[in-house]
Amino acid sequence: MGTYIKYTDENNIEILQEQLHKLSEFNCLMYDDHTNDLKKIERFLKNYKTQQIEQSGGEIYLSSEKQLSEAIINHVDIGSFGKPWTFYYNKEENNKGETQWEYIFYRNGSLFGKGILVLDDRNRKLTGCVIDLITGLQTDKFKNFYGDPSVFDYEFQNETIPNIQFKYGQDDSIKEVYFQDDDYSLRDFLDLDEVRMKFSWKDNTYYHSFSPMLSSI
Repeated sequence: MGTYIKYTDENNIEILQEQLHKLSEFNCLMYDDHTNDLKKIERFLKNYKTQQIEQSGGEIYLSSEKQLSEAIINHVDIGSFGKPWTFYYNKEENNKGETQWEYIFYRNGSLFGKGILVLDDRNRKLTGCVIDLITGLQTDKFKNFYGDPSVFDYEFQNETIPNIQFKYGQDDSIKEVYFQDDDYSLRDFLDLDEVRMKFSWKDNTYYHSFSPMLSSI
C-alpha cells in the first residue's frame, strides 16, 4: 500500500512543496493512494530562535482500534512544541461523505484528552464533544455551520472557520449560539434579520439537537 502527499498552509489551503520555505508553519498530509483516505497529518513550525523548521506533532487516522497502541508508541515522542498528537479510530461514515471518529489526544507523551469528532467531506469539524477522562460524560458539545460561500462570507477568507457555532448542554439542547463574534440565546439568534434572510432554522433540523452527531441522510 502506497501513499501520496499534499501540503497545506496554516489555513489548510493547498500549496506547492516549493512554497514551503516561505512559511512559518505548514502541514504535510499523507493519503492512501488506493482509497484516497487521509492517513496522517504532520505539522511543522518555524523555531523563531533557530529559524529551523521543526516537526510539532500531528494527527493519525487509523482504520481499526487494533492499530491504536502501536501508533501511540511510534509517534508520541516525535516533535517539539509540546508534541501534540491526536489519534483517530473507530471510523463511521454516512452517505454524504461525513466521517465520525473517536479520538485520544496526547501532549508531551501523556494522555491529555479524548472525545468524538465528526468531519465533513472537506475534513472540517462538523460536530464534536470532549469525553471526561474520569466520569466518561460528554462535555463541550458543539455543531458548526459553514454555509454556502455565496451566501455567507468566510471569516478571513478561511473556509475552515464556521459561520455559526451551536453549543449544547447536558440534555443535548442548544445552550448558546455563536455568530459574528457574539453569543446569543437561540431565540435572540433567530430574531436577527441577517439570520432570517440567510439561515433557515426549519430546514436545518440537524442543528436543533446535539444528537445525532452523524446524520443518516
